[in-house]
Amino acid sequence: MSLFSEIEKTIEHGFRRWTERMFGPADSNELLLVHRRILEEIESKVQVVARGRRVFPFARVTVTLVAAEPERRTLLQAAFGERLADDVREAMEGSGCELPHGFSVEVRTAEAGLGDYQIEYGVAPAAKHEEAAAGRLVVVKGKTDRADYSLERARINIGRMPELTDADHRVVRRNDVVFEEGADEANATVSRKHAHIRADGADYRLCDDGSEFGTRVFREGRSIEVPAGDRRGEKLRAGDEIYLGRACLRFERG
Repeated sequence: MSLFSEIEKTIEHGFRRWTERMFGPADSNELLLVHRRILEEIESKVQVVARGRRVFPFARVTVTLVAAEPERRTLLQAAFGERLADDVREAMEGSGCELPHGFSVEVRTAEAGLGDYQIEYGVAPAAKHEEAAAGRLVVVKGKTDRADYSLERARINIGRMPELTDADHRVVRRNDVVFEEGADEANATVSRKHAHIRADGADYRLCDDGSEFGTRVFREGRSIEVPAGDRRGEKLRAGDEIYLGRACLRFERG
């Protein structure tokens, strides 16, 4: 079964609802077919390595959508520009595929080309990504096994247990930053599957994974709520304080 087929309901429903609202049902159906073909083509580059691990070997993906008419190019950029990167990432992570650090998807349009679209793959991140200092989390409140964590992977899970299992005792999630259960009062407000931070090119985004006590970013004297289930999440800035219930991490660069 293809990567897209496994998570088809979630991604297709979201994309269809978005494009129908923006462009109407007729354009939505056509855009949905292109969207599906792009995801399936990107999926074909996934490699299976030792112990069955699925990895994506490219740090950059550039999708160029082709249309002769300026109005059509504007429509394509509007339909794919904001959503495609998140949909690709969701598809990869939903299939258990590991993404390289700094993974990014760029959407462009062109007046002419071969077919409806072209996809280019880059092994190394763009120069501006290489120059950006890596992110780091410093524990401010709550007890973990370390005082700070380097954000060296494409996704960092945060929660109250090292790993979560299903009814058949199969591991369904591993947390990288663990606020140990029972170790601290603040730890009790961290959900087992609380939040995650993902690399987005040179940036990092914080997403809430349906936590009980919520996720907030305290920045420049104000509190910013991170909505549960929002795939885009909140873009982090150096010095941000991340509140997971009452536990707290500080995001730093370098």
